[in-house]
Amino acid sequence: MYSVRPLSVTVADVCFCHWPVDAAALRERVPDWLTVETADGDAWLTAVAHTVRGVQTFGADLRRPAEAVNFRTYVRGPDGQRGVYFLALFSEDPLTSAVGGPTLRLPYREGVLSRRRDEGEFRTRRTLDVDGRRVLDLRYTPADGETTTAPPDSLAAFLVERQRYYATGPLGDRLVGSVGHDPWPLAGVDADVTEALAAVLSFPEPLGEPLVHYSPEAELGLAPPRPVWLD
Repeated sequence: MYSVRPLSVTVADVCFCHWPVDAAALRERVPDWLTVETADGDAWLTAVAHTVRGVQTFGADLRRPAEAVNFRTYVRGPDGQRGVYFLALFSEDPLTSAVGGPTLRLPYREGVLSRRRDEGEFRTRRTLDVDGRRVLDLRYTPADGETTTAPPDSLAAFLVERQRYYATGPLGDRLVGSVGHDPWPLAGVDADVTEALAAVLSFPEPLGEPLVHYSPEAELGLAPPRPVWLD
């Protein structure tokens, strides 16, 4: 969509947690100029827990890894193009939220994140606390071996392979930005997920158990949003 990518982000140890939700219940939390997209008869909410390993933008570079979680759903824009709509983003690095909020029009919120080696049966544990409450507790062990990519037209591709994000500007203007990347390398993962994100953030409760995908690393090229009529 864009040839210029002013923000390059390398993410690692990426765990996608997806929950099916009622599309009608989600409708009121998404701008009316976007269409909530469904797969297998449901809308979907996804928490993406990851480590930001590197950021290059405007001469700035993270000096250490930072943990982050984004919470999103799946939509189509006015022209029918697929994308994501971010519902909330959390980062332990102030540079990420300082750049991402005003530049990319992303809804950053305060939260306490951690990533550490799990002491039980899983290798890694990630947690997110919001307003003093544990809203995400994720334990997982990725499978060894080669990675694959999601087959076209699969549910996995629907959930991970998105290259647009939609946002609303300060004056209510309709915006679209790009997230350029190669197909996500995916590995099998054994995971245990406990969440209260939907309840704490006032989103529809999940209709079933989470579906989890894992990616060891990817590089994302982001461009700030612009009016949808320029897309």
